[in-house]
Amino acid sequence: MTSAADASAVEAIAAVVPLHGLTEAKSRLRGVLADADRLALMRWLAERVLAALAESGVVARIAVVSPDLEVLAWAREWGAMALRQKWGGLNEGLEVGRRWALAEGAAALLIALGDLPLLTAAEVAGLAALAHGGGQAPLAVLAPDRVGRGTNALLLRPPSLLPFVSGEGSLARYQALARARGIEPCIYDTPGTRFDVDGPADLDELIARELWRPGALPRGNAAGGGRYDWRE
Repeated sequence: MTSAADASAVEAIAAVVPLHGLTEAKSRLRGVLADADRLALMRWLAERVLAALAESGVVARIAVVSPDLEVLAWAREWGAMALRQKWGGLNEGLEVGRRWALAEGAAALLIALGDLPLLTAAEVAGLAALAHGGGQAPLAVLAPDRVGRGTNALLLRPPSLLPFVSGEGSLARYQALARARGIEPCIYDTPGTRFDVDGPADLDELIARELWRPGALPRGNAAGGGRYDWRE
């Protein structure tokens, strides 16, 4: 049974998934994948992340932020709130997501990159569980990539707690920013948060795991619209 405190925590968390425009989708794989396969891979990866968030039961609302209108149209079909990024890179896109979360009254903001094929609903719930208890005390939860330099997921309470400094070496930057504010960040390290598909070696691993292959059709939404509706 979900307690009143748990229900309140669920209602308080807004999740944001940033996605590149189609022309930039998985650009590091241009030499090994045809354009159509790169786009299909991006959608497949994003759908897995969105499904993990939706099925976790710990987020009240989910949004996709992207500069690409076609990506945003797909996000709407899937059932996510679509947020247009008009300029800048990843960190500027995350700021768009933060403004949306604050406008929605969220007490905490969960950022999950859109290329985590092993991410599960249980892992999302485990990450969010770190926000249970402690009242409204400031909290930063960092999920590192598998080389321990990047940040694949991030939970901030309140949503405005830290500036966004994503990119190469972001884990150490986020840790330093939190500690400068007197907050010891929590590290959340699981197989699903650790593995992101970025370069050819990651693609080889994905194919070796028999999770995806070039020429595979996107599942679910390719033919029939969204599975969830998080816009209400």
